[in-house]
Amino acid sequence: MPKSPNKLDKSRIMVEFTRSEVFFHTTDPHSSPWPYSVPVGGRTLVVHRDGMVRRRYHQHVLILTLSGQGRIEADETTFAANPQSVVWLDTARKYGHGAKQGEVWAYLWLAMSGHGLGRLHEQIALLDSPVMEGMGDLQPRFEDIVQNLAGQPPTIDATLSAQVAAIIAALFSKRVGTSALAGSDPITKLMRHLRRKVDQTWEIDDMAEIAGLSPSQLFRRFKDVAGTSPISWLRQERMLLARHLLTGTTDTIASIAHRCGYSDPFHFSRDFKRHNGCAPRNYRANTR
Repeated sequence: MPKSPNKLDKSRIMVEFTRSEVFFHTTDPHSSPWPYSVPVGGRTLVVHRDGMVRRRYHQHVLILTLSGQGRIEADETTFAANPQSVVWLDTARKYGHGAKQGEVWAYLWLAMSGHGLGRLHEQIALLDSPVMEGMGDLQPRFEDIVQNLAGQPPTIDATLSAQVAAIIAALFSKRVGTSALAGSDPITKLMRHLRRKVDQTWEIDDMAEIAGLSPSQLFRRFKDVAGTSPISWLRQERMLLARHLLTGTTDTIASIAHRCGYSDPFHFSRDFKRHNGCAPRNYRANTR
């Protein structure tokens, strides 16, 4: 009897790799005509002793579990990532992921950036529950993204954007019945605003006004969510963006400094060296 086209072929979620692989792709988000981009993705195979991943990035991350079980930490709560589940994490917030004790966790993953991701992440209640079960049908799309990152075909930017759009549409359809009120979380609202206008000069009073909190409330609640102060978070965001622009564009150091909120290129270079261990020019040369 032929299989129903809507029925998941469980043989497709068997692990087909024996080691972790990571693939990168650089593009300038300001000049790209495509709404979504994927700067990095890959295949990962981990066990509990490998520990938890907690490093902050400048993107949202999607994880599709193939086999085993993962352990997800988000907003002080722990979740299980079972086979055929998709996890959506905003890595600007405190998070962690790793294999559950006694498990070999195999998954596909991608980092993505683009229009409206932060708002959608909040709207479909992913702040409260970042794991969506029964999403194994998305595996071919994840696989296609990873294969494009590995092969770098001429159409890669268009393909990556189309696949990300299809994935987030499927996730939205899964969660639309439990959608939350967008903008209800003041820290998430502030983070979105700062990311959109990272090139501006920001004071704590300005941030507190956007969040609708007093400065003291802002410090406390922001640290609960992000694990750091608003100013430190913003500086980290600027450094993450700077690294991306240094590798993905040919812009001058002064231009990148301006796009990252620094009016003085010397101040930018000093901060960049403090955070990354080398000057921007050397970082660009080494990564290329």
